[in-house]
Amino acid sequence: MQKINTTVKKTIANVAKKAASMEANTACPLCNFQPKEPQDVKKLRKF
Repeated sequence: MQKINTTVKKTIANVAKKAASMEANTACPLCNFQPKEPQDVKKLRKF
């Protein structure tokens, strides 16, 4: 059971990191609203 918990936690962390990376590299589709990104997310930019 402990091994399953650690595997699930690692998987969730990887998915969250990839989602944050994707959000850092795309613009908001709404014209008037672009929320400020945290500094940690800005570090994930590819450009």
